[in-house]
Parts: sequence; structure tokens; C-alpha cells
Amino acid sequence: MVILTIDLGTQSIKAGLVDYDGTILQISQEPQQVNLPKKGWAQQKPELWWRLTKSVIKNVLQKSSIKKNEINGISTCGQMHGPVGIDKKGNITTEWTQIWMDKRSKSICEEIRNHYDQSQLAQITGNPITTGWSGVKVRWIKENQPNIYNKTKWFLVPKDFINFKLSGVIATDPSEASGSYLFDIKKENYSTEMGTILDIDIQKFAKIYKSYDIIGSLKEDIAREIGLPSKIPIIAGGGDFIVSLLGIGMIEEGTAVDMSGTSTLFVVKKDNPIIHPLVQNLKHVISGWTPFTMLDCGGLSIAWYKDFINSMKEEKISYEEMIAMAEKIPIGSNGLLFYPYLLGERRTENIYAKGAFFGVTLTHKVSHFIRAIIEGVALAVGKDVEIFRKLGVKIKQVYCLGGATRNKLLYEIKANIMQLPQILTNEPEASLRGNGILAAYGLGLINNIKQIANPRTLKIEIIKPDKILANKYLFLLKKFKKMYKHMLGYENEDVHYI
Repeated sequence: MVILTIDLGTQSIKAGLVDYDGTILQISQEPQQVNLPKKGWAQQKPELWWRLTKSVIKNVLQKSSIKKNEINGISTCGQMHGPVGIDKKGNITTEWTQIWMDKRSKSICEEIRNHYDQSQLAQITGNPITTGWSGVKVRWIKENQPNIYNKTKWFLVPKDFINFKLSGVIATDPSEASGSYLFDIKKENYSTEMGTILDIDIQKFAKIYKSYDIIGSLKEDIAREIGLPSKIPIIAGGGDFIVSLLGIGMIEEGTAVDMSGTSTLFVVKKDNPIIHPLVQNLKHVISGWTPFTMLDCGGLSIAWYKDFINSMKEEKISYEEMIAMAEKIPIGSNGLLFYPYLLGERRTENIYAKGAFFGVTLTHKVSHFIRAIIEGVALAVGKDVEIFRKLGVKIKQVYCLGGATRNKLLYEIKANIMQLPQILTNEPEASLRGNGILAAYGLGLINNIKQIANPRTLKIEIIKPDKILANKYLFLLKKFKKMYKHMLGYENEDVHYI
């Protein structure tokens, strides 16, 4: 009873073979890059997604001893909100797709804010308007690429595009539909009113199925190409970070999840959305909602500085060496603060925010900058945790997942800033695990999804806050927020010198 799972990420695409209880048996992975051609733009090619997806499927099958007829279903999750255009013949109309971090639709968000009461729109959508939502991106296509918009029959997000290529079926799920800015949170379907406000055709968006529904089966021609039997059931799936929440066992209230990889998300579980200008809401793949805040450039900030250092020396520095250097520097990096907004921020007045170091002196060395970056990422998340607390959300502990969990220093700092235990799991592939559990439930292989997904089935490490250090970081957080307020809304326009 094995599930073939696919995770279409921003920096890589993975395929995994997962047992019905969430045990990962085998993984294959291929890297990919983000194209950044203009200020605020971030895009990738759907054709490359499909080619890499077929490659990782073939590789994972070759690496495993699992028999192909033991595969009971296919479940896909993926980076969210990127609209892939498909015409009536099934051809891709958007050679380049705006991905989740793309901010070219800023002016459209401003137009909607200027003409409509945002609090009223939030009562429909459960969300503030941001450049991230797929419906806003489609509006940009209509305004700037009308030929593409007109010949597009459907706009599919990345994982729905992969499902379409596998099965020929046009479908989506609530986790993705709720991120379109077209979703009515009361009716749990597309809103005609929001379609009118965005001035786009909601018929171009896929029918909504439950995330664990079987939407179709593997096409014969694709089955032959990737070396699998045809007619394997295809599950609707969900957005990558929502599926990861299932994989980590976040299915009830009282627990938060910190997901740190390229970006950093801080997520809580609620029965209903939290309507607030700084909080975004997406449907869970099982039930309820996942209110969250997002730092677009979390782990990517640390990766950026690593690449920066390595561009100037022949002997390359590793993450482990960087962390060891940072551990020797005292709290606060001798007055150096880092603001990790290198890709802007999902906030009305700060969409084009910039990264910044503040407090640089002649005494600061490379080690101080490394420590400041790690602290800056943690402080930015800590600032968002305060938002949830002020909204009355009670958090007892934080489950942590993502590639950044290898950096124990980061989570020691987060524990002290949040004053909450940080629970690090040994499951680096929560999205693949979540995919497997979701499909097993949809296929009827398991009955109690909560029992299978429970994090107690995973080995964990708990990092607890230290009272003395927590007080020091409380002071540092106040300094961080003070300078943040001064920078809020600042945009560094291109300057041309004569």
C-alpha cells in the first residue's frame, strides 16, 4: 500500500514513495532556479516543472525495490498561487508563470484598496489583498498580456497543473482555492462578486474538490512514459505548506508551526479564519483554517550571505562553519541588526521593502554579520508571533520543520524570542509524508487520519527557552521593532547618477 508523492517546490522538485502510515521509503530530487528578470518579478517555466517531475518519478522508481503494481495512488503538493495558463487544447499559454513571491501586481492591489472597503472584502475572502494571491496575478495577465488571458481556458496552480498533465483532469482543492482572493469563506466556493471586483472570469478557475478526493487516474500515455501502470488514482492534493502541516501533525488548535526553508511561515490552526490586515488565511487540507504570517526571505537570507562570502574566496564556507562562527558572537551581535526583507514583505505598505543592516561599526567582522542575519530572521518571526498573541491566540508550543531546522542556533534564538518551546522533528520531508497520509485517507487505506498524522509518531528534539536569555532578546526585539517602524513603507527607488 504505497503512495507516489510529488512536491513541486520553489528550489527543487521531489518525488517520494510513502507507505500508507506516512513512512517515507524512497526519495528523488532535482534542483531548479527562480528567474528574477525585473524588480519585483519572480517566475519559473511550467514546462520545466513537468520535465523535472517526470525525471524524479522515474528516478525514485529506479532507486526503489517497490513493485510498480504496489503503488495505490499519486498525490501532489506544490508551491502555491502561481497561475499556469492552459488553452482548450491543453497547451501551456504562460511560458513563464508568476510564482508565489512575485510582486508585479502591486499596482492592482493598490487600485483595489483605493476603490473598495478592505474590511468588507475581508468578510468575503478572509484575507487582505496581496500580490501573492493567484486571482490578483491573473488580473495582471489580463491587463498586461490580454492575448494570453483571452486564449487561456483555465488557470491552474502548480500542483493542479501537474495533476492535469498526469490525469487530463482540471481540478483544484480548498487550500489553493482559498488563496485565489476569489474564495467566499462562508459558501466555500468562488465568489461572483470577487470575480467582478478583480474583473476576471471565475469560470477560468478549476472546480474545487476536497484535498483527499480522487479526481481522476493516470493517463495511459503518461503511464508508459514514466513506467507505471495506467489508471492509478490521482488525489486532488494541496498547497505544499498546508500539506506539510498535515505531515507534521498540525490538525488541532493550541499548537503553532514554524516552517523555515526558502521562506518562513508561522502558522496556527483555527476552526475559522482570523480576519486581520496582517494575517492571511488558507483552508486546511482536512478541516478548519490555517491563519499565518509569512517572511518571504527566511532561510534564503542566510543562503544569500553564504553565497556572498563564497563569491570572494576560493575555499568555500559551509553552513556549519557559519553557524560555528555565529555561536562565538554575543547576543545582539554587538549592536548590529539585520532586517531580512530582501524579497519585500506581504504587507500593504511594505511590498517592496528592502533588506538592511543597521548599526554597522568598524568593530564588526564577518561573524557579527552572520549572527545578525540569524537573529534578524528570528526577530522578524518573533514580531509576527506578537500579532497572534494580541489577537488572543494561545500557543503552547511550536513545531518546527523545513531545511532550517538543521541550524540549532536559529531555534535556540527563536525559543528565547518567542518564549516558547521549539519542537524539532526528525522528518525533513513533511510535505511528502503529508501527501502520503492525505492520499491514504482518500483511498480508504486508513480511517483515523488524526491518529496517523499525530506528531508523537515522530522522533523529536525540544529546545526550551532560557529565562535570562529570553529577557535579553525581549529588549532586542523592542529595538528591532523600533527601527522597523521607521523603515516601514520605505522603497529604494532606482537612482541614476550623472
